[in-house]
Amino acid sequence: MDYIERVNSLRAPRPLTEGLEIDASDSLRVNKAVQDVERQGFAIIHDFLSEQQLDVICDRMTPIFEMTGTRNAKDARGSHRKGYYGVQAVHVHNLFAKTRAVDDVAIDPLLLLIIEGVLGPLFQMSVATAMCPDPGVDPQGLHQDDGHYPLPRPRPPFIANTLIALDDFSESNGATRLVPGSHRWTHPVNHEEDFVVAEMPAGSLLVFDGALWHAGGGNSTNDKRRRSINFNFNLSWLRQQENQYVGIPRDVWLSLPEKLQRLLGFQKVNFLYGSVDYTDPLVYFKEHADA
Repeated sequence: MDYIERVNSLRAPRPLTEGLEIDASDSLRVNKAVQDVERQGFAIIHDFLSEQQLDVICDRMTPIFEMTGTRNAKDARGSHRKGYYGVQAVHVHNLFAKTRAVDDVAIDPLLLLIIEGVLGPLFQMSVATAMCPDPGVDPQGLHQDDGHYPLPRPRPPFIANTLIALDDFSESNGATRLVPGSHRWTHPVNHEEDFVVAEMPAGSLLVFDGALWHAGGGNSTNDKRRRSINFNFNLSWLRQQENQYVGIPRDVWLSLPEKLQRLLGFQKVNFLYGSVDYTDPLVYFKEHADA
């Protein structure tokens, strides 16, 4: 195909949610979640995972959670990131290079439709992380996950964060701290601000605006871990937090479902941006897989 034909064949990308179907009950859950995120900055959706899904994912994720650890937040000079101190959890990133345990969860229709409701149709996965604050971990400082994009506030949502609870989230085992309404604030984060705790049973889904002030809580229990899967999504015209193209091996990329391939970045933003040589990036990638 010559360049003229390629240009003439350019088409806008199909939405990632095209063809997804949910029942009336889940449609109501999507609408409520999107409204809650807009109003207070976050939403909790119970029973996102079935008991069977939860058991399978916990079992398959065991080797991943064994890779988690802790660190002393103070550096060699005795200083630390503002709001962070003591023992902090070290999470495991680049999940799709390490496990197939959460592939189906990442493209779950309920999840994707909620993310579309928060961010609009042009979104992608920014980072996929396994989180597991062990007993003795101290709380994080309040922060915003969209602060890496140096654009003035107020602004539309750039990031939609999710946490999928694999254990019950309680205040004692470090459930996420959230400051309701702070996604609309324009002043710097105040680490002394009052917060609520996202307590929820295992299998629940927490979704929140990346501008919301939030923090992982401290785990004051003696024997209870708090395992979760963290999928963060951003607008597809922004750079992802994690470089999925480099982090995921080529053979793994080729084995993934197409919707997940596109969600992770092989998707155009419009007619041209994200394309390669006037060609859809996923089509180009597969055509040159053996190159």
